[in-house]
Amino acid sequence: MSARLGPPEGDVEPRALAVRGGQAVLSVAASLVAAAALVPAFESVALAVGFADGSAATAVFTTVGNAAGFGVAGVVFLLYAGDLDLLRARVPTRRDAAVAAAGAAALILAGYGIVAAFSAAGLAPSTNRALENPPAYFLAMVPLSFLTVAVGEELLFRGVVQGELRRAVGPAGAVAGASLLFGLLHYVAGAGTPTQRLVYVAVAAMLGVVLGALYEYTGNLVVPVVVHGAYNAVQFLVQYLSATGTV
Repeated sequence: MSARLGPPEGDVEPRALAVRGGQAVLSVAASLVAAAALVPAFESVALAVGFADGSAATAVFTTVGNAAGFGVAGVVFLLYAGDLDLLRARVPTRRDAAVAAAGAAALILAGYGIVAAFSAAGLAPSTNRALENPPAYFLAMVPLSFLTVAVGEELLFRGVVQGELRRAVGPAGAVAGASLLFGLLHYVAGAGTPTQRLVYVAVAAMLGVVLGALYEYTGNLVVPVVVHGAYNAVQFLVQYLSATGTV
């Protein structure tokens, strides 16, 4: 982790912030366009191989397509901008593995704690639209959480967005900015009233801070990917057990 928490040169340069901030927002916009293009393509493949429209399998295909859109857009953007060096990933060390395990537990507990705090204040978050799928979808997404959503979103928000912002405002500002954009993305993913969706945005942004901090601490994108995947896997497992009446 960098010892400096502020801007790389000590002061925020407006031009650098505008350029890097613009690139961060542009990369998110590009990912949404890519996802919008790939989701129908993946859905068509699912239908072509015989899966029914609205089935769990087709829903899995569309989720993979969405994640692929994020990941592909992120990498293409970095190649186009000549900033591929922003991605910091390696085979996890024992220390990375320990941080990931502790981070996953912390993120899961934080998620339930934040939601409980909002609920106590009479502000319930919306639910993710993915939770409207059949139970078999939830079960399939337990292992796939690590390979699809977590990879795509972390590559984009921690690897690209946080990386671009780091060069203008330093690690702390980059974590804050990337977490805000990460939270805002969840507004369209939420199902509920506008207020519930805004609460969902706040919850996602707070969890994004944990993921961003883990990335800065370890300097290894694999760590937030694993932590994010574990968090989603637990949510899907709980949803599956609930939908099937197991709990």
